[in-house]
Order: sequence, then C-alpha cells, then structure tokens
Amino acid sequence: MSNIYDTAYELEKNLREASVFTELSAAYTAMREDQVAFQLFEEFRNVQIGLQQKQMTGQAITDDDVASAQAIAERASGNEVIQSLMAKEQQLSQLMEEVNAIITKPLQELYAPAKD
Repeated sequence: MSNIYDTAYELEKNLREASVFTELSAAYTAMREDQVAFQLFEEFRNVQIGLQQKQMTGQAITDDDVASAQAIAERASGNEVIQSLMAKEQQLSQLMEEVNAIITKPLQELYAPAKD
C-alpha cells in the first residue's frame, strides 16, 4: 500500500496540472495585470475578510456592512475580468468538492446509519 502522503502530493501535482487550475491561474494573472480590476478585487476581498473577522469575533454585522458588501460585490461582478476569474474559481471549487467527496467516502460509509 502506498503512503497516503505520497498520494496526497501526487494529487497536489495533478491539481496543479489540471486545466481547471491552469485556467484559473491565467485568469488570476490577467486580473492582476488589469489595474482597475485588481483594485476592485482587492477591495472586494478586504470587505469579505472584514465581515469574516467580525463574525469570528462575535461582532454584529450592521446593515451598513451588508450594504457596503453588496455594493462592492455588484461592482466586482460587473467587471468582465473579475467575472472570468470568479467563473474559473467556481469550476475549481466544483472539482474540489468532487475530490473531497471521494476522499471522505470511507468516513461517510463508516458513520452511515446501519441498514437492518
């Protein structure tokens, strides 16, 4: 039986070589090269991080926080370069969910209700 860590590193290598990852990488590079898109992306990301930090520390998220996040999200989703990046992120996320389902299958089966 192979070492599970060797398998994990092989999976990492395969992910880096997968078209969904290389396309995401290209979309990220294109976004970074577009000054307007990159600035908007950074602003969007900072708002998300701020909201997550508030949630983790138990602070209330205000209506102003929500309105600000929605406004920046609308601006970001209206940018074609960011739209492309987000589409590629979604594709990679789907792949990761599928791989995670495969990896966790033994645990799901172990804890599945007994069928008597």
